[in-house]
Amino acid sequence: MNPLQLFTNVDGRIPRQTYWLGILAITVIGLPVIVLAAYLGGGTAGAIANLFFLWCGFALSAKRAQDRGRHYLFIAAYFALLAFLTNLSTSQTKMMGSMASEPSPLLIVVSLLFLAYVIFLFIELGLRRGTVGPNRYGPDPLEAMPQAQS
Repeated sequence: MNPLQLFTNVDGRIPRQTYWLGILAITVIGLPVIVLAAYLGGGTAGAIANLFFLWCGFALSAKRAQDRGRHYLFIAAYFALLAFLTNLSTSQTKMMGSMASEPSPLLIVVSLLFLAYVIFLFIELGLRRGTVGPNRYGPDPLEAMPQAQS
């Protein structure tokens, strides 16, 4: 799979090694680009760069989820929960001021759910082997890789 397909579409399956290398590439390339875009182009440019790299992470994670036999909406739930948590946190700060003494019970519950989901995704996508053999999302990517000679 070429890099353009790897980071821009959600079709297919990828093994753990490709997933982790993609995450590393997004981190090493994406963070400096986002910071540079925000510095040189302002908040709008930084937001556009951020959205681009978020999409790259989504596409990469969706393919990894599909290797585990899960639909890409499994990954969309993470982004939805992240957006809800960010909005809830921002709303609470605006309502209570920057010196809020205690977070709301809803913010605590959503934060704990988000943390549990992040840990689950780390194990599910990053540590567990994909479905052996073909599944509804495509052939096993490990079967297509050349095996090392002993």
